[in-house]
Amino acid sequence: MVSKLRDIANTLLYVFLPVIGKAPVIVSTTSTTVGLRWNAWSEEDDVGDPPLVGYVFFVNQDGDWVIEQRVDQLTTSAIVSNLTPDTDYMFRVAAVREGTGGRGPVSPYSKTITLCRKPSASPTGLQVSTINLKELEVTWEHIPSESAECRSGVTHYLIYYAPSGSTSSNSLLVPNDTSSYTIRGLDTYLDYTIQITASNKDEESDGSTETIGKTIEEVAPSPINVAIPRSTTSSFTVSWSTPLPSNINGNIQKYIIRYKRTDLVTDGGYKMEEVLNGAFEGQHTVIDLIAKTIYSVQVRTVNGAGLSNWSEPVNAKTIQSGGPSSTSLGPIVGGVMAALIIIILVIILLLVIFRRKKQRRSTAEPSPPNNAHETSSKHENPAFDDSNQDPNKYEDLNTDTHVYQDLNTDTPNYQNTDPHTYLDPKKPNTDDTYLEPITSDPGDTYEEI
Repeated sequence: MVSKLRDIANTLLYVFLPVIGKAPVIVSTTSTTVGLRWNAWSEEDDVGDPPLVGYVFFVNQDGDWVIEQRVDQLTTSAIVSNLTPDTDYMFRVAAVREGTGGRGPVSPYSKTITLCRKPSASPTGLQVSTINLKELEVTWEHIPSESAECRSGVTHYLIYYAPSGSTSSNSLLVPNDTSSYTIRGLDTYLDYTIQITASNKDEESDGSTETIGKTIEEVAPSPINVAIPRSTTSSFTVSWSTPLPSNINGNIQKYIIRYKRTDLVTDGGYKMEEVLNGAFEGQHTVIDLIAKTIYSVQVRTVNGAGLSNWSEPVNAKTIQSGGPSSTSLGPIVGGVMAALIIIILVIILLLVIFRRKKQRRSTAEPSPPNNAHETSSKHENPAFDDSNQDPNKYEDLNTDTHVYQDLNTDTPNYQNTDPHTYLDPKKPNTDDTYLEPITSDPGDTYEEI
Protein backbone atom coordinates (compact mmCIF):
# COMPACT_ATOMS: atom_id res chain seq x y z
CA MET A 1 0.00 0.00 0.00
CA VAL A 2 2.86 2.38 0.90
CA SER A 3 4.76 1.62 -2.31
CA LYS A 4 1.63 2.23 -4.36
CA LEU A 5 1.13 5.66 -2.84
CA ARG A 6 4.82 6.48 -3.51
CA ASP A 7 4.37 5.65 -7.22
CA ILE A 8 1.32 7.93 -7.45
CA ALA A 9 3.25 10.74 -5.81
CA ASN A 10 6.18 10.28 -8.21
CA THR A 11 3.80 10.34 -11.15
CA LEU A 12 2.24 13.61 -10.02
CA LEU A 13 5.71 15.07 -9.44
CA TYR A 14 6.94 13.94 -12.88
CA VAL A 15 4.05 15.65 -14.61
CA PHE A 16 5.02 19.04 -13.20
CA LEU A 17 8.79 18.86 -13.87
CA PRO A 18 10.20 21.45 -16.37
CA VAL A 19 10.27 20.23 -19.94
CA ILE A 20 12.69 21.28 -22.80
CA GLY A 21 10.71 20.79 -25.99
CA LYS A 22 13.40 21.38 -28.65
CA ALA A 23 16.67 19.62 -29.44
CA PRO A 24 19.90 21.52 -28.76
CA VAL A 25 21.61 23.24 -31.69
CA ILE A 26 25.13 22.19 -32.70
CA VAL A 27 27.04 25.42 -33.29
CA SER A 28 30.58 24.13 -33.87
CA THR A 29 32.45 20.91 -34.56
CA THR A 30 36.15 20.01 -34.59
CA SER A 31 37.93 16.69 -34.47
CA THR A 32 37.67 16.60 -30.62
CA THR A 33 34.98 19.15 -29.59
CA VAL A 34 31.34 20.00 -30.26
CA GLY A 35 29.62 23.27 -29.29
CA LEU A 36 25.97 23.16 -28.14
CA ARG A 37 23.30 25.83 -27.58
CA TRP A 38 19.65 25.43 -26.39
CA ASN A 39 16.65 27.59 -25.51
CA ALA A 40 16.22 28.63 -21.88
CA TRP A 41 13.22 27.12 -20.03
CA SER A 42 10.39 29.70 -19.52
CA GLU A 43 7.75 29.47 -16.81
CA GLU A 44 5.24 31.31 -19.03
CA ASP A 45 5.86 29.35 -22.23
CA ASP A 46 7.13 25.89 -21.22
CA VAL A 47 5.60 22.98 -19.27
CA GLY A 48 6.61 22.48 -15.62
CA ASP A 49 6.90 24.27 -12.35
CA PRO A 50 9.69 26.48 -11.11
CA PRO A 51 12.09 27.15 -9.55
CA LEU A 52 14.68 26.03 -12.10
CA VAL A 53 18.17 25.32 -10.78
CA GLY A 54 20.08 24.19 -13.88
CA TYR A 55 20.42 21.99 -16.97
CA VAL A 56 21.97 18.63 -17.80
CA PHE A 57 23.23 17.62 -21.26
CA PHE A 58 23.78 14.05 -22.43
CA VAL A 59 26.24 12.65 -25.02
CA ASN A 60 25.72 9.46 -26.97
CA GLN A 61 28.74 7.84 -28.69
CA ASP A 62 28.14 4.99 -31.10
CA GLY A 63 24.74 4.18 -29.48
CA ASP A 64 25.73 4.49 -25.80
CA TRP A 65 24.99 7.53 -23.59
CA VAL A 66 28.44 8.00 -22.18
CA ILE A 67 28.39 11.52 -20.75
CA GLU A 68 25.99 13.33 -18.39
CA GLN A 69 27.13 16.78 -17.32
CA ARG A 70 25.41 19.42 -15.12
CA VAL A 71 25.67 23.14 -16.08
CA ASP A 72 24.66 26.35 -14.28
CA GLN A 73 21.05 27.52 -14.69
CA LEU A 74 22.10 30.80 -16.28
CA THR A 75 24.07 29.01 -19.01
CA THR A 76 22.29 27.83 -22.13
CA SER A 77 25.39 26.65 -24.00
CA ALA A 78 28.27 24.25 -23.54
CA ILE A 79 31.45 22.97 -25.23
CA VAL A 80 31.74 19.18 -25.14
CA SER A 81 35.44 18.25 -25.32
CA ASN A 82 37.72 15.20 -25.36
CA LEU A 83 35.76 13.58 -28.15
CA THR A 84 37.10 11.09 -30.69
CA PRO A 85 37.83 12.28 -34.26
CA ASP A 86 35.65 11.00 -37.10
CA THR A 87 33.00 9.58 -34.69
CA ASP A 88 29.18 9.75 -34.62
CA TYR A 89 27.63 11.58 -31.63
CA MET A 90 24.12 12.51 -30.42
CA PHE A 91 23.28 15.27 -27.93
CA ARG A 92 20.21 16.12 -25.81
CA VAL A 93 19.44 18.30 -22.81
CA ALA A 94 17.07 18.35 -19.75
CA ALA A 95 15.98 21.06 -17.27
CA VAL A 96 16.34 20.53 -13.48
CA ARG A 97 14.17 22.08 -10.71
CA GLU A 98 15.03 22.11 -7.04
CA GLY A 99 14.49 19.09 -4.86
CA THR A 100 15.20 15.39 -5.17
CA GLY A 101 14.12 13.95 -8.50
CA GLY A 102 13.76 17.42 -9.99
CA ARG A 103 15.30 16.59 -13.38
CA GLY A 104 12.74 16.89 -16.14
CA PRO A 105 12.40 14.73 -19.26
CA VAL A 106 15.18 14.92 -21.87
CA SER A 107 14.78 16.91 -25.08
CA PRO A 108 14.87 15.48 -28.60
CA TYR A 109 18.50 14.84 -29.77
CA SER A 110 20.78 16.35 -32.38
CA LYS A 111 23.58 14.38 -33.99
CA THR A 112 26.87 15.11 -35.69
CA ILE A 113 30.21 13.52 -36.67
CA THR A 114 33.46 14.94 -35.37
CA LEU A 115 35.98 16.01 -37.98
CA CYS A 116 38.86 13.91 -39.24
CA ARG A 117 42.42 14.73 -38.28
CA LYS A 118 44.95 16.00 -40.83
CA PRO A 119 46.46 13.18 -42.91
CA SER A 120 49.65 12.04 -41.28
CA ALA A 121 51.57 11.60 -44.56
CA SER A 122 52.18 13.54 -47.77
CA PRO A 123 52.31 12.20 -51.33
CA THR A 124 55.72 10.89 -52.35
CA GLY A 125 57.57 10.19 -55.58
CA LEU A 126 56.67 13.54 -57.18
CA GLN A 127 58.10 13.87 -60.71
CA VAL A 128 57.68 16.52 -63.42
CA SER A 129 58.31 16.00 -67.12
CA THR A 130 57.87 18.02 -70.31
CA ILE A 131 56.13 16.59 -73.36
CA ASN A 132 54.38 19.37 -75.23
CA LEU A 133 54.76 23.13 -75.55
CA LYS A 134 53.52 25.09 -72.53
CA GLU A 135 52.68 21.88 -70.60
CA LEU A 136 54.12 19.95 -67.63
CA GLU A 137 53.13 16.42 -66.65
CA VAL A 138 53.09 15.67 -62.90
CA THR A 139 53.12 12.15 -61.39
CA TRP A 140 53.14 10.96 -57.73
CA GLU A 141 52.45 8.01 -55.43
CA HIS A 142 49.30 7.59 -53.29
CA ILE A 143 49.56 7.77 -49.51
CA PRO A 144 48.55 4.66 -47.46
CA SER A 145 44.86 4.51 -46.48
CA GLU A 146 45.62 4.55 -42.75
CA SER A 147 47.60 7.77 -43.22
CA ALA A 148 44.41 9.51 -44.34
CA GLU A 149 43.27 9.60 -40.66
CA CYS A 150 39.65 9.37 -41.74
CA ARG A 151 37.09 6.70 -42.58
CA SER A 152 36.57 8.39 -45.95
CA GLY A 153 40.25 7.95 -46.84
CA VAL A 154 41.85 10.39 -49.31
CA THR A 155 39.14 12.30 -51.17
CA HIS A 156 41.35 14.32 -53.54
CA TYR A 157 44.81 15.73 -54.23
CA LEU A 158 45.80 19.38 -54.67
CA ILE A 159 48.62 20.40 -57.04
CA TYR A 160 50.24 23.79 -56.39
CA TYR A 161 52.39 25.41 -59.08
CA ALA A 162 53.97 28.82 -59.68
CA PRO A 163 56.86 30.36 -61.64
CA SER A 164 60.00 29.90 -59.58
CA GLY A 165 60.54 32.87 -57.30
CA SER A 166 56.92 34.00 -57.43
CA THR A 167 55.13 34.83 -54.17
CA SER A 168 51.72 33.57 -55.36
CA SER A 169 50.69 30.20 -56.72
CA ASN A 170 47.88 28.43 -58.54
CA SER A 171 46.18 25.19 -57.46
CA LEU A 172 44.43 22.31 -59.21
CA LEU A 173 42.12 19.73 -57.56
CA VAL A 174 42.76 16.19 -58.78
CA PRO A 175 40.52 13.14 -58.02
CA ASN A 176 41.78 10.56 -55.55
CA ASP A 177 41.78 7.77 -58.12
CA THR A 178 44.60 9.22 -60.24
CA SER A 179 48.31 9.60 -59.73
CA SER A 180 49.17 11.85 -62.70
CA TYR A 181 48.01 15.13 -64.15
CA THR A 182 49.01 17.47 -67.01
CA ILE A 183 49.23 21.18 -66.24
CA ARG A 184 48.44 23.22 -69.37
CA GLY A 185 48.53 26.87 -70.40
CA LEU A 186 51.99 27.62 -69.00
CA ASP A 187 54.54 30.13 -70.27
CA THR A 188 57.22 29.00 -72.68
CA TYR A 189 60.65 27.99 -71.43
CA LEU A 190 60.07 28.94 -67.81
CA ASP A 191 60.89 27.23 -64.49
CA TYR A 192 57.91 26.22 -62.34
CA THR A 193 57.94 25.09 -58.69
CA ILE A 194 55.45 22.25 -58.09
CA GLN A 195 54.13 20.71 -54.85
CA ILE A 196 51.24 18.31 -54.05
CA THR A 197 49.07 17.54 -50.98
CA ALA A 198 46.52 14.83 -50.03
CA SER A 199 43.17 15.65 -48.41
CA ASN A 200 40.47 13.67 -46.58
CA LYS A 201 36.95 15.01 -46.20
CA ASP A 202 38.00 17.60 -43.61
CA GLU A 203 41.74 18.29 -43.62
CA GLU A 204 44.70 18.73 -45.98
CA SER A 205 48.09 17.14 -45.45
CA ASP A 206 51.41 18.93 -45.43
CA GLY A 207 52.93 19.57 -48.82
CA SER A 208 55.26 17.17 -50.54
CA THR A 209 58.84 18.00 -51.39
CA GLU A 210 58.99 20.76 -54.02
CA THR A 211 60.03 19.82 -57.54
CA ILE A 212 61.16 22.15 -60.35
CA GLY A 213 59.92 21.64 -63.89
CA LYS A 214 60.73 23.71 -66.98
CA THR A 215 58.58 24.07 -70.05
CA ILE A 216 60.32 23.30 -73.33
CA GLU A 217 61.73 25.82 -75.78
CA GLU A 218 59.72 27.28 -78.62
CA VAL A 219 60.83 28.97 -81.84
CA ALA A 220 61.70 32.58 -81.07
CA PRO A 221 59.72 35.49 -82.50
CA SER A 222 61.27 37.58 -85.26
CA PRO A 223 63.63 40.39 -84.23
CA ILE A 224 62.14 43.88 -84.07
CA ASN A 225 63.43 47.47 -84.32
CA VAL A 226 65.81 46.56 -87.13
CA ALA A 227 67.68 49.72 -88.23
CA ILE A 228 70.83 50.94 -90.04
CA PRO A 229 72.54 53.44 -87.69
CA ARG A 230 75.75 53.88 -89.75
CA SER A 231 77.14 53.35 -93.24
CA THR A 232 80.39 54.05 -95.07
CA THR A 233 81.62 53.62 -98.64
CA SER A 234 82.14 49.89 -98.07
CA SER A 235 80.09 48.90 -95.02
CA PHE A 236 76.88 49.34 -93.05
CA THR A 237 75.93 48.58 -89.44
CA VAL A 238 72.61 46.88 -88.64
CA SER A 239 71.01 46.88 -85.15
CA TRP A 240 68.02 44.94 -83.73
CA SER A 241 66.24 43.86 -80.52
CA THR A 242 64.29 40.82 -79.32
CA PRO A 243 60.62 40.92 -78.23
CA LEU A 244 60.05 40.40 -74.51
CA PRO A 245 58.45 39.50 -71.85
CA SER A 246 61.08 38.05 -69.59
CA ASN A 247 61.16 34.68 -71.35
CA ILE A 248 62.30 34.58 -74.95
CA ASN A 249 61.01 31.14 -75.95
CA GLY A 250 64.44 29.65 -75.25
CA ASN A 251 68.13 30.40 -74.98
CA ILE A 252 69.25 32.60 -77.87
CA GLN A 253 72.25 30.96 -79.50
CA LYS A 254 72.95 33.38 -82.35
CA TYR A 255 71.51 35.71 -84.97
CA ILE A 256 71.70 35.38 -88.75
CA ILE A 257 71.88 38.44 -91.03
CA ARG A 258 71.15 38.23 -94.73
CA TYR A 259 71.51 41.02 -97.29
CA LYS A 260 71.44 41.51 -101.05
CA ARG A 261 71.65 44.31 -103.57
CA THR A 262 68.31 45.75 -104.56
CA ASP A 263 69.45 46.73 -108.06
CA LEU A 264 69.83 43.12 -109.18
CA VAL A 265 67.13 42.00 -111.60
CA THR A 266 67.14 38.32 -110.66
CA ASP A 267 65.72 37.20 -107.31
CA GLY A 268 68.01 35.66 -104.69
CA GLY A 269 71.63 36.45 -104.34
CA TYR A 270 71.48 36.74 -100.54
CA LYS A 271 74.69 36.72 -98.54
CA MET A 272 74.54 35.65 -94.90
CA GLU A 273 76.59 36.34 -91.79
CA GLU A 274 76.22 34.83 -88.30
CA VAL A 275 76.47 36.79 -85.03
CA LEU A 276 77.22 34.67 -81.96
CA ASN A 277 75.35 36.83 -79.47
CA GLY A 278 72.78 35.70 -76.90
CA ALA A 279 71.79 39.17 -75.73
CA PHE A 280 68.35 40.70 -76.23
CA GLU A 281 69.86 43.45 -78.41
CA GLY A 282 72.66 43.41 -80.95
CA GLN A 283 74.67 45.20 -83.66
CA HIS A 284 76.77 43.94 -86.54
CA THR A 285 78.80 45.62 -89.29
CA VAL A 286 78.84 44.13 -92.78
CA ILE A 287 82.01 45.04 -94.70
CA ASP A 288 83.56 44.74 -98.19
CA LEU A 289 80.57 46.28 -99.94
CA ILE A 290 80.21 48.40 -103.08
CA ALA A 291 80.01 52.16 -102.66
CA LYS A 292 76.77 54.01 -103.37
CA THR A 293 74.71 50.80 -103.41
CA ILE A 294 71.39 49.95 -101.73
CA TYR A 295 71.09 46.64 -99.88
CA SER A 296 68.02 44.89 -98.45
CA VAL A 297 68.78 43.61 -94.91
CA GLN A 298 66.93 41.11 -92.65
CA VAL A 299 67.69 39.42 -89.28
CA ARG A 300 66.49 36.16 -87.67
CA THR A 301 66.96 34.57 -84.21
CA VAL A 302 68.25 31.05 -83.53
CA ASN A 303 67.54 29.15 -80.29
CA GLY A 304 67.30 25.53 -79.19
CA ALA A 305 63.93 25.12 -80.88
CA GLY A 306 65.10 26.33 -84.28
CA LEU A 307 65.03 29.40 -86.51
CA SER A 308 62.65 32.32 -86.19
CA ASN A 309 61.03 34.00 -89.18
CA TRP A 310 62.97 36.76 -90.90
CA SER A 311 62.43 40.29 -89.69
CA GLU A 312 60.86 42.94 -91.88
CA PRO A 313 63.45 44.08 -94.48
CA VAL A 314 65.17 47.45 -94.19
CA ASN A 315 67.37 49.22 -96.75
CA ALA A 316 71.02 50.10 -96.16
CA LYS A 317 72.86 52.40 -98.58
CA THR A 318 76.61 52.68 -98.76
CA ILE A 319 77.78 56.24 -99.39
CA GLN A 320 79.64 57.71 -102.34
CA SER A 321 83.43 57.55 -102.22
CA GLY A 322 84.89 60.45 -100.24
CA GLY A 323 81.57 61.56 -98.80
CA PRO A 324 80.65 61.55 -95.16
CA SER A 325 78.69 58.75 -93.59
CA SER A 326 74.99 58.96 -94.27
CA THR A 327 74.26 59.02 -90.61
CA SER A 328 77.31 61.09 -89.53
CA LEU A 329 76.40 64.33 -91.39
CA GLY A 330 73.79 65.26 -88.84
CA PRO A 331 76.18 64.99 -85.86
CA ILE A 332 78.85 66.99 -87.75
CA VAL A 333 76.44 69.85 -88.51
CA GLY A 334 75.23 69.77 -84.96
CA GLY A 335 78.80 69.92 -83.65
CA VAL A 336 79.66 72.93 -85.86
CA MET A 337 76.53 74.80 -84.78
CA ALA A 338 77.31 74.12 -81.14
CA ALA A 339 80.87 75.44 -81.58
CA LEU A 340 79.59 78.63 -83.25
CA ILE A 341 77.13 79.25 -80.46
CA ILE A 342 79.87 78.81 -77.86
CA ILE A 343 82.17 81.27 -79.69
CA ILE A 344 79.39 83.89 -79.92
CA LEU A 345 78.64 83.53 -76.23
CA VAL A 346 82.34 83.98 -75.36
CA ILE A 347 82.58 87.17 -77.49
CA ILE A 348 79.46 88.60 -75.83
CA LEU A 349 80.90 87.79 -72.42
CA LEU A 350 84.22 89.52 -73.22
CA LEU A 351 82.42 92.64 -74.49
CA VAL A 352 80.36 92.82 -71.32
CA ILE A 353 83.50 92.47 -69.15
CA PHE A 354 85.37 95.14 -71.16
CA ARG A 355 82.41 97.55 -70.93
CA ARG A 356 82.13 97.12 -67.18
CA LYS A 357 85.88 97.69 -66.67
CA LYS A 358 85.67 100.90 -68.79
CA GLN A 359 82.75 102.16 -66.74
CA ARG A 360 84.62 101.49 -63.49
CA ARG A 361 87.73 103.36 -64.81
CA SER A 362 85.62 106.39 -65.86
CA THR A 363 84.00 106.49 -62.46
CA ALA A 364 87.35 106.23 -60.64
CA GLU A 365 89.10 109.22 -62.54
CA PRO A 366 87.81 112.70 -61.37
CA SER A 367 87.07 115.36 -64.03
CA PRO A 368 89.24 118.58 -63.98
CA PRO A 369 87.52 121.87 -62.98
CA ASN A 370 86.15 124.00 -65.79
CA ASN A 371 88.15 127.18 -64.90
CA ALA A 372 91.51 125.41 -64.72
CA HIS A 373 94.12 125.93 -67.40
CA GLU A 374 97.84 125.35 -67.69
CA THR A 375 100.59 127.80 -68.67
CA SER A 376 102.25 126.92 -71.88
CA SER A 377 104.91 124.36 -71.39
CA LYS A 378 107.11 126.08 -73.95
CA HIS A 379 110.03 127.15 -71.79
CA GLU A 380 107.61 128.41 -69.07
CA ASN A 381 107.12 131.56 -71.11
CA PRO A 382 103.81 133.30 -70.44
CA ALA A 383 103.92 134.60 -73.94
CA PHE A 384 103.14 131.09 -75.17
CA ASP A 385 100.15 130.64 -72.95
CA ASP A 386 97.34 129.98 -75.43
CA SER A 387 94.67 129.12 -72.93
CA ASN A 388 92.89 132.38 -73.65
CA GLN A 389 93.19 132.14 -77.40
CA ASP A 390 90.15 131.66 -79.51
CA PRO A 391 90.39 128.17 -81.00
CA ASN A 392 88.35 129.32 -83.97
CA LYS A 393 90.64 132.21 -84.89
CA TYR A 394 93.01 131.57 -87.76
CA GLU A 395 96.11 133.56 -88.86
CA ASP A 396 96.59 134.80 -92.39
CA LEU A 397 99.50 132.79 -93.69
CA ASN A 398 100.20 135.38 -96.41
CA THR A 399 101.03 138.07 -93.91
CA ASP A 400 104.68 138.42 -93.13
CA THR A 401 104.90 138.61 -89.40
CA HIS A 402 108.65 138.38 -89.11
CA VAL A 403 110.75 141.39 -88.20
CA TYR A 404 114.21 141.44 -89.76
CA GLN A 405 117.18 143.38 -88.60
CA ASP A 406 119.04 145.52 -91.09
CA LEU A 407 122.51 144.07 -91.19
CA ASN A 408 123.91 147.25 -92.73
CA THR A 409 123.04 149.26 -89.69
CA ASP A 410 125.81 149.42 -87.24
CA THR A 411 124.46 148.92 -83.83
CA PRO A 412 126.32 148.12 -80.73
CA ASN A 413 124.11 145.15 -80.01
CA TYR A 414 124.35 142.48 -82.70
CA GLN A 415 122.06 139.59 -82.81
CA ASN A 416 123.30 136.11 -83.38
CA THR A 417 122.88 135.30 -87.03
CA ASP A 418 123.28 131.62 -86.46
CA PRO A 419 119.88 130.20 -87.29
CA HIS A 420 120.49 127.33 -84.95
CA THR A 421 121.16 129.46 -81.91
CA TYR A 422 118.35 129.45 -79.34
CA LEU A 423 116.96 132.60 -77.83
CA ASP A 424 116.95 132.83 -74.11
CA PRO A 425 113.33 132.07 -73.16
CA LYS A 426 113.76 133.54 -69.72
CA LYS A 427 114.65 137.02 -71.15
CA PRO A 428 112.34 137.57 -74.03
CA ASN A 429 112.78 140.60 -76.26
CA THR A 430 109.68 142.62 -75.73
CA ASP A 431 110.23 144.37 -79.02
CA ASP A 432 109.86 141.21 -81.01
CA THR A 433 106.53 139.93 -82.20
CA TYR A 434 105.99 136.13 -82.09
CA LEU A 435 103.72 134.20 -84.31
CA GLU A 436 101.38 131.68 -82.67
CA PRO A 437 102.07 128.54 -84.70
CA ILE A 438 99.21 126.43 -85.87
CA THR A 439 101.43 123.48 -86.57
CA SER A 440 104.91 123.56 -85.10
CA ASP A 441 107.59 121.44 -83.66
CA PRO A 442 106.44 120.61 -80.13
CA GLY A 443 110.06 120.55 -78.98
CA ASP A 444 112.23 123.58 -79.91
CA THR A 445 111.25 127.08 -81.13
CA TYR A 446 113.69 128.84 -83.45
CA GLU A 447 114.01 132.56 -84.26
CA GLU A 448 114.03 133.35 -87.92
CA ILE A 449 116.84 135.73 -89.09
